[in-house]
Amino acid sequence: MKKITLAIFAVVASISAGFGQANMIHTAPATTSANGTSGNRGPNGTTGHTVMRAMYNVPAAEMAPITTNTSLTSFGFVLTSGVPTAATGTITVYLQNSSSSTYTAGTTWSTAGMTQVYSGPYTIPVGASAANIDFTFPSSFPYTGGALNVAYEYTAATTAANPAIYTCYTSAATGGATGASATITAPTLGTTTFRPLYRFGTPNTYTNEIIVQSVKAPGKYPTTFATPQAVTAVIMNGSNITKTNIAVGLSITGANPFTNAQFIGSLAAGATTTVTFASAPTTVMGIQTVSVGTLPDENNLNNTITQTQSVTCDVWAYNPPSGSYTAGVGFGTGSGIISSQFATPVASTITSVRLAVSTDTATPGNSISGVLLNTAGAIIAQTNTIVVTPGMLGTFQTLNFTTPQALTASTIYYTGLAQAANATAWYPVGSQATPVTPTNYYTSALTATAAPAFLTSNLGYFGIEAVFTSTCGSVGLAELVAASKVAVYPNPTVNGKTTIAGLEGTNTISVYNMLGQSVLTLTSDREVVSIDLSSQPLGNYLVRVTDSNKATKTVKIINQ
Repeated sequence: MKKITLAIFAVVASISAGFGQANMIHTAPATTSANGTSGNRGPNGTTGHTVMRAMYNVPAAEMAPITTNTSLTSFGFVLTSGVPTAATGTITVYLQNSSSSTYTAGTTWSTAGMTQVYSGPYTIPVGASAANIDFTFPSSFPYTGGALNVAYEYTAATTAANPAIYTCYTSAATGGATGASATITAPTLGTTTFRPLYRFGTPNTYTNEIIVQSVKAPGKYPTTFATPQAVTAVIMNGSNITKTNIAVGLSITGANPFTNAQFIGSLAAGATTTVTFASAPTTVMGIQTVSVGTLPDENNLNNTITQTQSVTCDVWAYNPPSGSYTAGVGFGTGSGIISSQFATPVASTITSVRLAVSTDTATPGNSISGVLLNTAGAIIAQTNTIVVTPGMLGTFQTLNFTTPQALTASTIYYTGLAQAANATAWYPVGSQATPVTPTNYYTSALTATAAPAFLTSNLGYFGIEAVFTSTCGSVGLAELVAASKVAVYPNPTVNGKTTIAGLEGTNTISVYNMLGQSVLTLTSDREVVSIDLSSQPLGNYLVRVTDSNKATKTVKIINQ
């Protein structure tokens, strides 16, 4: 399980791969593979990096988007944030074609057999913004295909008090050795599988290259909004010429089938634009697939982005309908709020927050709560506080606002988890697989000092879900609420168990999840019936009781 320590940043910018008219940049691996950050895998600008060295193997799979026998024209890094004050030095970069799929160079610094492709100044960016840094080679490097060995050495001239942070990822398929020294002496290197994302520049020869860069569509969308959803996509012209009449299509299959096509009149080389599709229906609860694509071109690896979506009863979330939230994200020993941004298309009432608790073993014993923020970062509502137990690890927990909060239509809000400072580092927010599109997560202080800051590092989907007042009834059937004496308690359940009391005659009891799927059905002539949902995922369920006269009552319960 990865433990990702977050910082609270002020201003950010895009870190996606870029194409220009003359050159294009390939990130190895793709920015969507980023799952961490580090101040030690690249020159960080502090005295601790007076001399910094690193040697890594970039596997062939990461270099696959670059055509064999292509000239490399630049090398660079993706930074999550820079230094607080000016930090400068000299960096020397070496490259070597390799047939090895793993790192084999050991911990002894050596550039034997490698080609020096750049040696010159490196001014580390100042400020909390994300940044891309590229070093243009005086002469191109012939890439022959397969893997690539990378080495770089940095010597500081001026230093800063706090380090720059690099966007990184970890994978058993890669490896390297890195080290730093606070003096001018050569550092001792140690092996690692944690590596920065690298940027390689190549000449842009494409005359027909259209890229679906990102798609904005929630992973869960509630029918309680009673409003079609708006899907948008960012489209980039990766060609070296202006392109006209670009066709972009949206296809939704599953619960609410829908198609729509839009056309971009003109898009300059290297430029991007946002395409807004016609509103898509969301009347039927269930699973569906959302795909945005362009016509075939010279590089079909980036023509389509596909996401799985669930149309739910009353849950909105950026994260997908399923998956395990084991990786831990948090502020370590610090404090802060991790949130997801959203805006409801209609006036709505939020009742609770569902939060995935990671499997970080340092989290039990600590308290968590859900929060609702405004655009200034101020907490406008907070849920009950719970103490995390070992049994909660790897599960969703539902936390209810003391008073349901009325939200204004088309107004930006943030909802998420508040983490208090602690002597022992803990990482409570569960995350899963890295999204194929930019993330939607933010960090802020517990006490509002600035607007929530966009989290540029793509650390995966976080388990943060907003639950709204339900208007979808009992999965399409009328709810009889007047004279019924039926009661369900405890609610929320205790260890997945609850009791239905006040029954008369023979009744059919059905339990549905928020997708409208039946998870339990039984018939009983008893006045009191116990039901067990301990084998079901945590979250909201609808319990429908139908008597012999076909009268029904539906109650929403929380399984926790």
